Amino acid sequence: MDEKFYISDFYHINDITFRNIFEEYRIRLCYFATKLLASKQDAEDVVQEAFLKLWSKRNSFHDLNAIKAFLYITVKNRCIDIAKHHKVIRHYERGQTEGTEEDIVMNLIESEVIEYVHLAMQKLPPGCRNVLIMSYFEKLKNKEISDQLHISINTVKTQKARALHLLSDLLKDIPVLLLLATFFK
Repeated sequence: MDEKFYISDFYHINDITFRNIFEEYRIRLCYFATKLLASKQDAEDVVQEAFLKLWSKRNSFHDLNAIKAFLYITVKNRCIDIAKHHKVIRHYERGQTEGTEEDIVMNLIESEVIEYVHLAMQKLPPGCRNVLIMSYFEKLKNKEISDQLHISINTVKTQKARALHLLSDLLKDIPVLLLLATFFK
């Protein structure tokens, strides 16, 4: 089929031209979507949605390559969304069914410890807290911290050591840490 005729018909909202495009690309797009999704039915639904979007934007295209690209990109993006959704569902189901009593207790303890550490860090002097965050949470090297804060590397090392010492003092009497120590004996 002549592409110029094809597109000019498409611009004039010709149902026959749209049907020809549908017939030309439907099987290819279904195959493409099936490779990205586990379900053939999901793949067919995605392709159908892509053609619905194409129909609603039918006056926006200037050539057949633009239509083809639009269809493939639309199908790919929708397949990725569906795959992500299925992954979230599997993760949630696994979390609901595979969580043992020990896992639940560990998650509870971990949450409590993180809260205590967070509260203790808020009590640190700002300089120590910044260096500690940059070093342990942002994974920056001493030189990078030094450059960003415009302080010497020795000051970074001193602040880090001071922060760890202060944290250990702030966290020494926390019952959750004692619980952790008895739990892992």
